[in-house]
Amino acid sequence: MARAATGGTNLEHARLFNRRVVLETIRLHGPLSRASIARQTGLSVQTISNITDELSQQGLLREGALRQGGGRGAPAIDLSLNPDGGFTFGISVDHRRLFVVLVDITGVVRRQVMKDIEGASPDQVLADIGELARTLARQEGAETERLWGAGVVMPMALDNGRPIVVGPTSMPDAWHQLPVIERLSASLQMPVLIENDATAAAVGEHLYGAGRRLEDFFYIYIGVGVGGGMILAGHPYRGSAGRAGELGHIVVEPNGRPCSCGNRGCLERYASLSAAQHALDGRPEGSVPVDPARLAADAERLGDWIDLAAQHLSTACVTIDNLLNPAAIVIGGIIPDVVLARLIARLRERLAATATDDRRLQIVQAELDLQTPALGGAALPLFDGLTPAFSILQKR
Repeated sequence: MARAATGGTNLEHARLFNRRVVLETIRLHGPLSRASIARQTGLSVQTISNITDELSQQGLLREGALRQGGGRGAPAIDLSLNPDGGFTFGISVDHRRLFVVLVDITGVVRRQVMKDIEGASPDQVLADIGELARTLARQEGAETERLWGAGVVMPMALDNGRPIVVGPTSMPDAWHQLPVIERLSASLQMPVLIENDATAAAVGEHLYGAGRRLEDFFYIYIGVGVGGGMILAGHPYRGSAGRAGELGHIVVEPNGRPCSCGNRGCLERYASLSAAQHALDGRPEGSVPVDPARLAADAERLGDWIDLAAQHLSTACVTIDNLLNPAAIVIGGIIPDVVLARLIARLRERLAATATDDRRLQIVQAELDLQTPALGGAALPLFDGLTPAFSILQKR
C-alpha cells in the first residue's frame, strides 16, 4: 500500500502544512475515518477534526456512509476527496498539436480537447489555450473559484520558468524566453506552472501509468531530443532552476558527435528521434521535422540505430543508478511503440551482460501515450495544492 508523504506536526504555525498532510493522506488512502487519519499522520484527533471540518465546509471533502465498528461509541464516518471540489488544467504544446485537459482533484479527466496548431504563432497558440480552457470549464460547469490552476508542458528546456532553445527542437525559435507563465496567468486568471515534457510525462506516468507502483523512478523521455524526469518519494524533483533531469546532455562518447550545447558526444546525439531519422535519410539533424509515423513504418531499417542508442543508453542508465538508485527506469516519449519495444529489449540485453546479482536495473516501458504530458501538467497544480512541502514550515 502506498504511504502518506510525511507525518504531520501540531505546531501552530504549520496549519497549512497540516492541511496538506491531511489532504494527501486522504488522496492516497481514502476513504478514511478521522481516527484513521489521525493514526496515519500522527496528528491529534482534535486537530484532525478541526481540519476536516474546515475542508468539508470548503467543499474539498465529502462524507460517506456510517461505518459500523466492533467497538463502543458512535459509528465512524469515512471521508474522501470531493471530485467537484477543485479542477486543474493540463496543457501540452508541441509544434503540431495542442492538448487541453480538465482534471478534477481526484485525478479523473472530466473534459479534453485537441487542436491542430501546426504553423501557428506563439501569440495564436496562447490565445487558443485561453479560449479552449474557458470552454472546457463552462461545459463542465466548473465554477471559477474551483479552478486551482493550470500546468503547461512544452518539449523545451526551461530556465527559471521560461522555455529556452538548447539543441534540436521541434518548437519555433519564437518561443525562446517567452513569458508563458505571466501571459497565461493574466489570460486565465489563475496560477500557471510550466514544465518540460519529460518531467510532466514522469508525473503522468506516476499517476496513471507504469509509475503507479513506484515511489521512486527516473523517466527517460525520447523525443526530438532526450530528456529526463525524476519522481523521488512520490514527488517530481525539478532542481533549483527547473533543469533537473537534463539527461540528453550527459557525455556518453568522449570526443564524439558535436552537440549544439557546446560539448561532444552527448546522449541525444545518439539516442534521440532526430538521430534515428538521420540514420534513415542522412540529412542533418534538425533540417526537417521529426516524423514518428515514418520511423514506425521504417522500424526494420533502424537496427543499427537501435544498437548504438542502446549502447549509450546503458551508460546513461548505469550513471542514473549510481547517482539516484531509483526503483526503476521508465522509458517512453513520442518514440513509436514498435521502435521503443525493440530498443528496450536491446537495452536490457546490454545491461544484463554487465549486471551483478545485487545490481540489476529494472527497465520499464511507459504505458501511456501522447496525452501523458498533458495529464502530468494537470497534476502539477494538484501537487502544489494537495501535497505537503517542508518549505511551508520555514518561517518567513
